[in-house]
Amino acid sequence: MDCTVIEHESHVRVPETSNWLSALGRRLLRRVSEWDRLDLEGMPDRVKRDLGFLDGREPRFDKEFWQ
Repeated sequence: MDCTVIEHESHVRVPETSNWLSALGRRLLRRVSEWDRLDLEGMPDRVKRDLGFLDGREPRFDKEFWQ
């Protein structure tokens, strides 16, 4: 015994305020995410050493990592 289901697609129109609010949220998120940068110049050498920045190797950049 088979049960056939007919699905109807409904196109819901998104209000323009939702689009505007979404764009504002993306813009704010982009600004906030820029604050999470690591400041190596202001960091003491002991912390740099603990994080592995003073281990004698050259830094690895993202472009080199993905190639």
